[in-house]
Amino acid sequence: MGAKIAKDKLPDFSWELHISELKVQLKSNVIPIGYIKKGIFYHRALLFKALADKIGLGCSLVRGEYGRAWNEVKLVNESRKGLTGGLPLPEVYIVDLMFHPGALLKLQSREADLYRFL
Repeated sequence: MGAKIAKDKLPDFSWELHISELKVQLKSNVIPIGYIKKGIFYHRALLFKALADKIGLGCSLVRGEYGRAWNEVKLVNESRKGLTGGLPLPEVYIVDLMFHPGALLKLQSREADLYRFL
């Protein structure tokens, strides 16, 4: 789906032309996800969800407004494990797939809000 995209280059990212070319080439409005080489938020989030399901990683696909989508994962912080005598509650993170692919953003952070509502 491509590498990271700078936030200031996002308006110039021409994924629409790539998708249109695929539709003409396949003579269909249905495009297999594996054919997409340039993807925006919801393309990447859908692919991540499919891969996470395949390997058994608990992940949710959340659809926002204006073509936005993101993945949320729940992870247990290993450094706090056992401090209270039991397992701590898992924390919810958003997986950044656009600006810093693979980075985890805490759900209730400013960075996560910018990612979801930029």
